[in-house]
Amino acid sequence: MFKIGDFANLARVSSRVLRHYDKIGLLAPDHVDTETGYRFYSAAQLGEVNQIVALRELGFGLSEIAELTKDHLSGSELRAMLTLRQAQVARELKVAEQRLRRIDSRITQLEETEQSADLVVKTIPAMHVWTVPYQTANIEQSLDALSCMVRDLSMHIDDLTPPYGIARWTAEYDEENFSMEFAIPMDPRLDEPAEEMGMVETFLPETTVLSAVRNSNRQEIHTTNAAIGRWIENESAHISGPFREVLLADPEVGDPEQVVEVQVPFQSAG
Repeated sequence: MFKIGDFANLARVSSRVLRHYDKIGLLAPDHVDTETGYRFYSAAQLGEVNQIVALRELGFGLSEIAELTKDHLSGSELRAMLTLRQAQVARELKVAEQRLRRIDSRITQLEETEQSADLVVKTIPAMHVWTVPYQTANIEQSLDALSCMVRDLSMHIDDLTPPYGIARWTAEYDEENFSMEFAIPMDPRLDEPAEEMGMVETFLPETTVLSAVRNSNRQEIHTTNAAIGRWIENESAHISGPFREVLLADPEVGDPEQVVEVQVPFQSAG
């Protein structure tokens, strides 16, 4: 039998931790002197402490460890619990990696705050287009979806020219349920396939926009939108219609460098 201090040294945990384990019913001393209150531990309990420490290092909470250890799980049952924990850690790692990429993007953006997008005021003529609604919970995938649609339609004609496709934001931005509309300039050769895809004829009126050409990666989106925001604010203008993102380069699905023209309809003050 070992006094708590000696046992703590052998187990490589503090006496305070052992007292806490006893308090919460995770690991009780093998014997407690009724007169002095001294705690005594046996050598056999070193394995229990080692198991608790190992499970803690794997991310299990003390309450979870108590459930795992009190029922004396078999090797296969413990393996199953560890497999579940492995899957959880993998999900957390994926989320952390995504957050790290966003941090990298933000750092790059801050480093390039002095750079500004080339903005152009232009009038977009009225046009007849085929349109179809698109709902997404991930705005970053919308251009890929538009590219897929354009690719499907381009199989019917071999001289498709820019603008290849137009994505219009038809609702306020919502990360979980974002509504937009895909549009393709009308071409009689596309009538049949467009109808098969559920597209309808729509008339887009002439509009004045603030335009900027950029790649579709996150860094340029931030930089371009910041420049657009500053221009509209400095000109005391206001946004007057749905944003448009127009594919200008032959769309490749999954290509982070798709060439896009962002068009923001606006009206000048007064």
